[in-house]
Amino acid sequence: MATGGVGIFVDLTKLPFDQYSRYRIIADALDVVRRLFGGRLRVLDVGGYFRTRRQIELLPAQAFLPADDVTVLDRPDCVLPGYIQGDGRGLAFADRSFDFVISCDTLEHVPAEDRSAFWQELLRVARYGVLLIAPAKSPQSEAAEQLVASFIQAELGQDQPQLAEHRAYGLPDPLPIKQFLGELGLRHQSIPSGNMNAWVLMMIARHTKPICYDEEFGEQLDSYYTRFLSTADRSEPAYRRLWLVEKEAAFGWFEAASAALATTTGTKLAEALPNWVELVQWQLQIAGLRRAVAQPVVELERIRALEQELTWRTQQIAELEQRATWLEQQANDAKMALERVARGRLMRVLRRISG
Repeated sequence: MATGGVGIFVDLTKLPFDQYSRYRIIADALDVVRRLFGGRLRVLDVGGYFRTRRQIELLPAQAFLPADDVTVLDRPDCVLPGYIQGDGRGLAFADRSFDFVISCDTLEHVPAEDRSAFWQELLRVARYGVLLIAPAKSPQSEAAEQLVASFIQAELGQDQPQLAEHRAYGLPDPLPIKQFLGELGLRHQSIPSGNMNAWVLMMIARHTKPICYDEEFGEQLDSYYTRFLSTADRSEPAYRRLWLVEKEAAFGWFEAASAALATTTGTKLAEALPNWVELVQWQLQIAGLRRAVAQPVVELERIRALEQELTWRTQQIAELEQRATWLEQQANDAKMALERVARGRLMRVLRRISG
């Protein structure tokens, strides 16, 4: 448990699996740096506002970095302590205001033409360095997003808004970022985060109807993944990348953070774990099976509807038959009445008169 804003306690493992993953890798790096610096770090998180499906406002950076002084800046209205409303392309802070600036899955939601300005602002207000994590453009990541978006459209009948914005703006390209940081003369490192196959599997599972519409079920799935299946999350092929950027050398923080993360990354970590490709195929088969099972259910519902209509029509026919019987009885009664009149005394008198 940790606080996600003053007074708000959060079970971090129940956060969305990918959100936990990106904040955890940054926290692992800054935990090492904090020990070197020997005190609290001043940290700015740009784009770090989060509202759960339960409509609870959280500042995850404060939960993952409880030993530091964390300020969160984002665009929505929010009154949580430590939050400032603003835009990452124009930060209202003086140069070197924070020891470190972090940003998690925000760069891809900045228009491509503004991303250099976004980077420049993060670097300007940071004293020692920037830790930025975001989905990275590659043929596989684009195919993965297309697969997930198509599944969500087929399963839920809607477009996933974050993935739609990724398509509109384009995923951040690692090569221009490397060139940009190189031209500034800044030492940097790109670290994998978010195994691609695991990401696809979890996104598909998280957006199946039973899980998507049951928040408690979804939290249990996220927690299970985070606790037992995320060991190989920092391996290739990676959906995200963490850019670790040194602005000012101090206490060897860049080397120490890089070395610490190196022990938790790499393709070898995935070798002893389940084959994610097979798990993705299995999940798709389950989804297909569920649809195959659902088809007879649909047919059964149609049969029931036809049976109800047949019952209604049978009732209508029975009512019409009853009415026809009643009308026939009325006609017979009228006929008999006429016959009685014809046999009566008045008719005999009339016949004598007319004769």
